[in-house]
Amino acid sequence: MFSTRALAAVSARHPWRVLAAWGAVTLAAMVAVGALLGGSLTTEGAPTNNPESERADEARFAAFPPDPERAFSDIVVIRSEQHTVDSPQFEAFVRAFVAGAGVASLDVERSWFVTGDESLVSEDRHATIVPVALAEDDTETLVEGVEAVEDGAFAVSVTGDETLDHDFNLLSQEDLENGELKFGLPAALIVLLLVFGAVVAGLVPLLMAIVAIIVALGLSTVLAQYFELSVFLVNMLTGMGLALGIDYSLFVVSRYREERGQGRHELAAIEASGATASRAVLFSGSVFVIAMFGMLIVPNSIMRSLAVGAILVGIVSVVAALTLLPAVLGLLGDKVNGLRIPIVGRGSLQASNPEGRFWGAIVRRVLRRPGLSLALSVGLLLALALPVFRIDIGTGGVSTLPDRLVSKQGFVALERDFPATTTDPAEIVVSNASSAGVPEAIAELRSRLAADPRFGEGEVATSQDGEVVLVSVPVEGDASAPAAIGAVRELRTEVVPETFAGTDAEALVGGTSSENIDYFDSVIDPAPYVIAFVLLLTFVLL
Repeated sequence: MFSTRALAAVSARHPWRVLAAWGAVTLAAMVAVGALLGGSLTTEGAPTNNPESERADEARFAAFPPDPERAFSDIVVIRSEQHTVDSPQFEAFVRAFVAGAGVASLDVERSWFVTGDESLVSEDRHATIVPVALAEDDTETLVEGVEAVEDGAFAVSVTGDETLDHDFNLLSQEDLENGELKFGLPAALIVLLLVFGAVVAGLVPLLMAIVAIIVALGLSTVLAQYFELSVFLVNMLTGMGLALGIDYSLFVVSRYREERGQGRHELAAIEASGATASRAVLFSGSVFVIAMFGMLIVPNSIMRSLAVGAILVGIVSVVAALTLLPAVLGLLGDKVNGLRIPIVGRGSLQASNPEGRFWGAIVRRVLRRPGLSLALSVGLLLALALPVFRIDIGTGGVSTLPDRLVSKQGFVALERDFPATTTDPAEIVVSNASSAGVPEAIAELRSRLAADPRFGEGEVATSQDGEVVLVSVPVEGDASAPAAIGAVRELRTEVVPETFAGTDAEALVGGTSSENIDYFDSVIDPAPYVIAFVLLLTFVLL
């Protein structure tokens, strides 16, 4: 039978072998991260249950292959308060900017100055747009070019799918640096120093957490070569790695110090910690990993990516606590109490009352009145849980980004000068378009949408065989905002079914807002099954 006591004893007796093995694994993980992580993770969050938006995209691409001459992913907005687009200064600036941007797909041939397309000019004629089909490698170049504009007479901004992905990646990286690294690590260290009263003991849990994060990130990087994983996996993995690594180490180190304070020699204290605290860590980690497996039920790549990150770092944290930590304690021995902190350090090593006066007093009061304590604690937890019934489910879009980011600035400029233009229209794909009654239904659909202020003037395209019609309709505002989500949900559930009722047509609604709807549904609908799965397996394990 597996024994955490025996595993701790073996690790403590052969610390250098254990450290060498963990060092090799950590080094391999660092190499994998350095060589493979860049470009392996995605910001996309597609459902995996073949939803309507995905079927609409498949039908659209089958009937309308992408046209490199017309396709675009982003829009450059150029505005001048001093000049109109009819002035030579405006044209000279646009041509100079396009030529100097260093982006092949940003071509002056697609601008108003060449095409004469008035939809590329704002009503006041002080702004123009240039559509661009950005490749991922060109996004950073264009963003840097936009930010480098110094001509005070002109303002340049850009927004769209690729720049939005760029800014979400940038924001995720900043959140990781500012949240977990700049705030989480120092805060955790301060708490650990206060708890242990010694610098060495406070640093050991952080060491365990850092090792667990690096190894789990390396494993995730390898998996990302074969499966699509979200960039938000890194945030989940780092946050949970800090929490679990510190938590599990805190159990074991605290128990070791208590055993030493009661007179056990070092190896016996490590074995006792392995038989008690390490056993608790094993079961706690197992319950956590099982709970995270419940997230794999959710048919969505983001949620499954978060689950993968949490599961991997959970497993690595448990293994590190059962092997690496006893090895470190075996090497350090009583040096784990080195560099004691005045006042705090002296009180933390009292063998007679290791839990401290404060917590001891709380435990005694709870045990004297268990019924009242139970009622108060349950009541407090229920009160804290009540807001969940009024929670608003949504997703991050361009309108939720900080104003300093390029895609947000471009979105604001596009809404101001070109309110009917978007990179994310609602796209209605109608199959069997030549069947009886379908052309009339398409005309009726366009009339209904034209009368709805939430939608702009749409475009209609017909496939070469005449069997598929694509109706592209701009949606007002941010495609991820509640207003746009509500408009497209109504379009999918009411307007389109009513309009094409009684015909042989199959009408599917695609586009970013439709994708967001499918994302919400893929996350929310399985929630009862996820909760039941987690509760049942947790109960069985415990």
